[in-house]
Amino acid sequence: MSVPLAPHRRRALHVVVLAGALQALPTLAPAALPLRPAADLPGGVLIAQQEGSPPPSQGVDPETLRKLEKQAEKEKARREKEMRKAAERERKRLDKERQAQEKAMRGHPKPTSSSELPVRAAIPVRPQQTPPRVLAAIWSQLVPSQKITSLVIHVRQQKLYVYQGKKLAAIAPICTGNATHPTPMGRFTIIQKDRNHLSNRYGCFVDNATGRIVDANAIIGQPPPPGTHYEAAEMPHFLRITSDGVGLHGGYLPGYAASHGCIRMPKSFASEIFESVQDGTPVSIVE
Repeated sequence: MSVPLAPHRRRALHVVVLAGALQALPTLAPAALPLRPAADLPGGVLIAQQEGSPPPSQGVDPETLRKLEKQAEKEKARREKEMRKAAERERKRLDKERQAQEKAMRGHPKPTSSSELPVRAAIPVRPQQTPPRVLAAIWSQLVPSQKITSLVIHVRQQKLYVYQGKKLAAIAPICTGNATHPTPMGRFTIIQKDRNHLSNRYGCFVDNATGRIVDANAIIGQPPPPGTHYEAAEMPHFLRITSDGVGLHGGYLPGYAASHGCIRMPKSFASEIFESVQDGTPVSIVE
């Protein structure tokens, strides 16, 4: 028969048994976890990555990429807006210079005797010249050695925007089609270049004796009035964009839409861009 132990001796025995059991257990070392830098922690802090877990994402996520592209588009639009503002400031500066020159010329005395008047040769009367105020609106930073890559025509603004690469190289006033003969809208390309083009559709009736224009809106095939003959309209530095005759060319600019569908440019400007435009150059015509 066993002798019962005192309570304090029973507690001591329990402690000894528990300690022995713990010593008998194998030592459990923490699992070796690979370390990786925490992308969102400062200083490259290392955190454990469990085996089999997906690696941290590499590169830029799509959402960030979209944000960067949107920022780039905004920056491009901002630069183009600044260039348009610069062009407008230049136009205003030229307007002021022209007005100052006209004011100075008004102060000069006019010749009073016929001997002081300049001698004029007898030349036929032709369509009036483009007003100086319209010509003053030309802004150009064209580089002759670089080709023109695109032309954009704004009908409502009556302006032509010329690009060399991604750079806005020039802005010029134009004259597009009137209400009866509107200029077509859309995307086109240059399909023909002709330095000394004559219209195959429109022209004028000229008086045989005086050389004066009797009718500036004649159409080929119409019988000329007695004592007159038909002359085809001159379209210097012609850049054709449609098979039915629409194109860009030098001509008279009254300051509003008045052509038969073509896009008239200042003659000096048409000559300037003619050499740098190639067949296939894209042309966009927008409202």
